[in-house]
Amino acid sequence: MTRSVVMVVLVIVLLAAPRAARANGEPLPSAAPLPPTHFERFVLLGCSPCVKESHPVKTIAISPVKLLPNPRYTTSTSSRPGEIAFEVVRAWELGRAARQLLAVRVTLSVGIGSAGQLFPLGFGVLDADDAGALAHAVAEIAKAAAAAPQDAGAESIDIDFHVGSLRVGLMRVRGDAMAYVQAGDIPTLALRPIWEVPTTVFLPVSDLPALAAALTEVVAKIRTLRGR
Repeated sequence: MTRSVVMVVLVIVLLAAPRAARANGEPLPSAAPLPPTHFERFVLLGCSPCVKESHPVKTIAISPVKLLPNPRYTTSTSSRPGEIAFEVVRAWELGRAARQLLAVRVTLSVGIGSAGQLFPLGFGVLDADDAGALAHAVAEIAKAAAAAPQDAGAESIDIDFHVGSLRVGLMRVRGDAMAYVQAGDIPTLALRPIWEVPTTVFLPVSDLPALAAALTEVVAKIRTLRGR
């Protein structure tokens, strides 16, 4: 029997075999999905022994903002002050420095207590090659926030951009607006109302230009680390 025929038989056997199940008949959970970025997959699967470097770039303070009306609250509430920290991270295989990748890590934190101690909500990661697109998207969102909406009759308008495990957006409700940054499993978070996602930092739209400027510095840092 030739090798190709053997492979075809094996595939048929695997497809015909019953799926593994628990005693109650439920299928066993499959392996966890791979991370969304090339950088994280490289660190997990292709970099060993692995050297990881962190290069902090910028931290911007976030002012509290009055949250937009939503059906879960009968009174207006305000977000907490916080900060968004940007760093470029690099991973390379020890002894093989040419095998390396760069990424951007964005850490979201909010203040807690009267002393304003910062509490990390989470962090998002995106590949270095996507940093320029994110910087451009945030700059465009900032322009949209400063302009009048195209359809003044819309009850709500949501503009967002997501890459890796980070999402940045602008929400308008009846003329009021606020911006937000989320970190986590974006395909899941994007299906939930933004006020139901615990890893969300809210910020006034006036802070969006500072966010775009910080990302521009991140892009410049990436170019420096790449030597160009």
